[in-house]
This record gives sequence, C-alpha cells and structure tokens, in this order.
Amino acid sequence: MTKQFLFLASAMIALAACDIEGAPQSTSPAAAPAQRDIMPAPAANAASLSESSTRTTTTVEGNTTRTETTSTSVGVNAGGFLAALAGGGQATKNTAADYAGTWNVTSPNNRQCRMVLRAPANASAPAMVTNQGCFQELFGVTRWSLRGSELVLTDGFGNPLANLRATGRNRLEGGDVQMWR
Repeated sequence: MTKQFLFLASAMIALAACDIEGAPQSTSPAAAPAQRDIMPAPAANAASLSESSTRTTTTVEGNTTRTETTSTSVGVNAGGFLAALAGGGQATKNTAADYAGTWNVTSPNNRQCRMVLRAPANASAPAMVTNQGCFQELFGVTRWSLRGSELVLTDGFGNPLANLRATGRNRLEGGDVQMWR
C-alpha cells in the first residue's frame, strides 16, 4: 500500500505542475517569419501518365475467345525527381510573401542598386517598391506583381519596366536586369 500511495502522490504532484490551459504566452514581440528561398518553376513535364486499352474477340468454329488487355505506363523526369529528393526543388509555388525583402539589382547599364519589395498589405493593395540608387530604366520602378512565374516591375502607371524569372536559388533574371539576395 505504501508504494501505491507514493506513486499516487508523485503523480498528483507532477500533474499539479502541468499547465492545463495551454502553453505559456510570450511577452516578447513575434519573430519575423523565416524567408523561403525563391526557386525556379518546376519543369512542366516532370511526370506523365498514359493508359491504353485493347479488346480483342476471336471466333474459331463457334468457340469464342475473348482477350482484354489494359496497360498503364508512368514516365518520370529522372533529373527533376533526383533534384527533388536531394532538396533541390520546392514543393509549393512561391508566393508574394516569398519575394518580399531586399534585393541587389544589376541594371541594364551594369550599375548595382537595391530594391526593397514590400508585400501588399491586403489582397487589393498594390505591392510597393523602394528603389535605392537605381537609374535609367529602373529609376521609375514603384510597384511589383507576380504574373504566373514572372516577377513584373512596373512604374506608378502600371507600365512594365522589367519581367524577371527565377533562374536559380534566390536569383531572378530578365533581359539585362538581374536580382539576387
């Protein structure tokens, strides 16, 4: 009986130390979410599936032989598959929040500058750009947007000034413009 009492008493003490209402709340400000890498769009034909069906009926002197054949084949782009296994690919599509942040830019005249892409405050708000030292074609960039797998830099009137695609990890290129972080 003494062992049972000690076990029960220690179990009650352990339970009393637990916070039943939930995890403790932090009083420090929330940390910024981790920034995901921008990756090139996956290859369009990484996998394919095809199915074929054959039905043959043969009659020999009143006897009927019926043959049904169904075959399915799957094709996989081995390079893309191995890259995904090795961590070279990204499971989800990049979002506007992934592009937000400070980018180094090489402009068409081979001058370097910086752009800060700000995520839109809500779905109807434009995504703004703070241009730091960019000249010529990129001087007027004030907004950005995603169109498919392209990042489009525009002026205040919506005129596109550069269309960029991901060409490597955290690297965008389009025409004579390159961005990286």
